[in-house]
Amino acid sequence: MLEWNQALSVGIEGIDLQHRYFVDLIGRLSVELEGEDPAYRTRLINELGSYAQLHFVCEENLMYKLGFPGLENHRKSHRALLEKLNGQIGLYLVDLLDAGEITDSLASWLVHHISTEDREIGVFVNQVELQ
Repeated sequence: MLEWNQALSVGIEGIDLQHRYFVDLIGRLSVELEGEDPAYRTRLINELGSYAQLHFVCEENLMYKLGFPGLENHRKSHRALLEKLNGQIGLYLVDLLDAGEITDSLASWLVHHISTEDREIGVFVNQVELQ
């Protein structure tokens, strides 16, 4: 199961707090995979989709405000994940996909995205602050 650790920090407090919540939400859903309440599991999956969208808008707004040069590519990465996640949620809702596949896929994507693309934002912010 995915857990927050300092290696996932990008060095920007607001983004790190949102990432922590994202990781926590994936963890809660992972725990619920063993639970007896499919309605609650569905609610968590819907929250995950909504939170992903909210987080990406917040992150993109910050990048825009800072003049981050990689904004467009970053936005494309977010859009691709949202399309995939929304498709997976749709398949889950009609019993064609297991919730575990959503958590596994999203956890893998999130760790990779944070440690590569989001980390670039932190580096950029530190460079701007040093100037």
